[in-house]
Amino acid sequence: MLNQKLILCPSARLARSIQSDIARQSSQSGQVVWQSPAVMTLSQWLDGAIETALLAGQITQVPPYALSPLNEQWLWQEVIIRALKKNAFGALFDVAGLAQAAMEANRYQVAWRLDLPREHLAEESRQFKLWQRAFVARCAELNVLEHVRYVDWQLAQLAAGLVTLPAHVAFAGFDQTAPQELRLREILAEQGVTVSEYMTTAQTAAQVHHLRLDNQEAELRAAVAWAKQTLQQQPQASLAIVVPQLDAVRNQLADLLDDVFYPESVRPSLFEVPRNYNFSLGTPLAQQPIIQAALNVLRLMSNNASQQVMQQTEYSAVLLSPFWSASTTEADARAMLDAAMRDKLPLQFKLTSLLSLAEKMLAGGLPITRLLADLNAAIALIPAKNAPPSHWVLTIARVLEALQWPGERPVTSLEYQAQTTWHKALQQLAQMDVLQNNIGFTEAVNLAQQICSAMIFQAETKHTPAIQILGIMEALSSTVDALWCMHMNDHIWPPPARPNSLLPAFIQRQAHIPNADNTVQAAFAATIHTRLLHSAQQIVFSSSTTAGESQLRPSPLMKNIPNGLPETQLASTLAEQLSIAGNAGLTFLEDAMAPAIQANEHVRGGTGLFKAQAVCPAWAFYQYRLGAKALKTPTDGLDNMARGSLVHGVLEQFWHKRHFADLRDMPTAALQVAVSEAVDHTLQAFSAENSVSANVLTLEHERLFKLISDWLLYEKSRNVGFNMVACEAEKKVSICGIEVTLKIDRIHTLENGGLEFVDYKTGQAPKMNSWAEARITEPQLPIYAVFYVEDAAQATGVQFGMVKTAEHTFAGVSAENFEAEPEIRKPAFIRAFNDWTALLTHWKSSIEAIAQEIKNGEAAVRFKDEKDLAYCEVMPLLRIPERKLQFERYANHQKAGEE
Repeated sequence: MLNQKLILCPSARLARSIQSDIARQSSQSGQVVWQSPAVMTLSQWLDGAIETALLAGQITQVPPYALSPLNEQWLWQEVIIRALKKNAFGALFDVAGLAQAAMEANRYQVAWRLDLPREHLAEESRQFKLWQRAFVARCAELNVLEHVRYVDWQLAQLAAGLVTLPAHVAFAGFDQTAPQELRLREILAEQGVTVSEYMTTAQTAAQVHHLRLDNQEAELRAAVAWAKQTLQQQPQASLAIVVPQLDAVRNQLADLLDDVFYPESVRPSLFEVPRNYNFSLGTPLAQQPIIQAALNVLRLMSNNASQQVMQQTEYSAVLLSPFWSASTTEADARAMLDAAMRDKLPLQFKLTSLLSLAEKMLAGGLPITRLLADLNAAIALIPAKNAPPSHWVLTIARVLEALQWPGERPVTSLEYQAQTTWHKALQQLAQMDVLQNNIGFTEAVNLAQQICSAMIFQAETKHTPAIQILGIMEALSSTVDALWCMHMNDHIWPPPARPNSLLPAFIQRQAHIPNADNTVQAAFAATIHTRLLHSAQQIVFSSSTTAGESQLRPSPLMKNIPNGLPETQLASTLAEQLSIAGNAGLTFLEDAMAPAIQANEHVRGGTGLFKAQAVCPAWAFYQYRLGAKALKTPTDGLDNMARGSLVHGVLEQFWHKRHFADLRDMPTAALQVAVSEAVDHTLQAFSAENSVSANVLTLEHERLFKLISDWLLYEKSRNVGFNMVACEAEKKVSICGIEVTLKIDRIHTLENGGLEFVDYKTGQAPKMNSWAEARITEPQLPIYAVFYVEDAAQATGVQFGMVKTAEHTFAGVSAENFEAEPEIRKPAFIRAFNDWTALLTHWKSSIEAIAQEIKNGEAAVRFKDEKDLAYCEVMPLLRIPERKLQFERYANHQKAGEE
């Protein structure tokens, strides 16, 4: 027996905390400690003790192989899949979920030594017994044991006296005493080991208060404000924030803590600034950007190997990632490739399509040589065969090396730690060799994804944080000065019962299995509550009064706790801190004027520039003068813009060298042939420039043929004669010195000799009411009418051609509309004008006023109706949500001042 003290903990986090406490206490006391107690988890100690006994020859039998949790789940899945093959509906079952439930049921039955009756079992329990027998047989075949039986085997070696034990073992932070832990305590006592409890709590209970706040967000804000205020008053204080549902609010709480304590961390260069808080709950390794990038490129390679398509969003994540290939030197080129991909390729496609596009752009001068070379090198490393998981671990390493993962720039401390954990994840993948199953590269990558999603990554901290944030199940290594415990509502605490669905409920209740029923949960919550009451000098419990429309009640454990003071501060987000109400000392500068347009400056945009300026001057400035634009959003098939362009193209083809008389005299069969030829020609030209599947083209041909045929029949039935002047006509005009390129869908002359301009629309009809207003927000047709010809009197009408299924119509205005009496003229907005000439004069003055605004550089965020911004591509730059927040906070501030 070793003359040493051992402290056992339920979690690695608690073990590290106790080690840190012991070292700090030793340093503060100035005492020399020759041998401090070993502190580790129960599993760590048992594994180490057994390994030492094997090396020393104390255990002579060959030990069974212990399955990892992932191996155990996959073995359960294998057994369940075989069993479900006999079930007609087997393919509909969630095998992974059933495997998880079976693992838990098996653990309970073995650890608690549950005796399931042979008769009168529910179907679920009968199936579980069959699965369990097959699982045990498969384990015997492989000479392996799942974790719960392996622990039994380890305890048996201790009971047989085959393992050297420490003189003293202390247990720290075990709220629930499971049967195997009780057995361990008994064995240690029988072997002469001193067994005790390591106290992490105080003898006396804390001063406590209970606060009832509006909702969970208010609880989070109040807890952060409390932490800030406490540390301002007591800079050396140690605090803890306990959250029962920590995983659900972790990100929100972290963001709020950063906004209050580290607002500078919003800058990318300061993202990893050391914090004075620490979460006991880590995040899945797969969520670390550097690991996410590795998994993304591996999935790209695996899908290519199996000839599978991927979504555009998945390709974008790979292309824009800074963690592979020439991530710095080719960053701009990769962004341009991503933009081209969104524009040229469909919603989902194979990697070969992207490589083809990249090679074309490389030939066109885009510098992406390294990108293509690295991708091709990685593709060549993947053999088309099945192999053991350990083989694919080596392949994965070589593929990532070929792809230059993790990129050109040096990794940060956090990224280095994530890389180290990644290698541990690959070790777990290699350990799956024990299942003796050969797999393909795609399955290996999927397994790596699952391992990284299940593996929790917790970055190491170099100092003891002032604020510890932990789940309610986790114990502190020592008492703190103050503690805040939130979410103390009866639907959360005690936690609802969650009995295992594969075991009889009455057996779980009799054995007091965790989560068996509300009585078990209440007793467990009471134990945790007692521990909390002795974990700090001062404690604040908080609960919510509402959740959405629901009224909430406090937990029954809050019954005897006095209510706290109602004046509770709530922390503000960074956006709120920067608002008017939160920063009255800031100077706000209204700067809505951009530089005026210079004589030699060209402003692109056509009539869209004038529309944007009329709706919101900032829109016009950002999109047309600065050139900002939104990336294309991928769609399945063709998007609305592409479909609209095809309609324009077909109509242009049809009307080439034709007039109304040709349409009028054309027989139905001839019309159908002419339309079909126009559709064929247009789709051929479109497919030559865009990657579109044959199925999509076939469907589009059917749509276009019916739509255009119906439209032309409608035009024929109107019997309004005209001669075609031009289709898709382009002309450059000058409006107050601004050169504007007009592209007009159709210009024809009517029988009276006047010109009429037509703009085809396949969506909603534009609002024409603004044509009578000072700011014309739909200026396209008015610009055509006034500026296309030198003598505006030649224009006698403007029309929107609404080419829509079952809604074919022309909507617009012409000189003929003024022939009726003023009070009955339609559309109604023209009643404000005496005649067509007056309307043209109004259009000219209004459009020239907008042009003058553009020339002067007016760029204010000013609009009449937010709905008019529906097609604005620069909405994020307008910062409308932030403006709304400022107005709201200012109004609240003013209201509070009046009260």
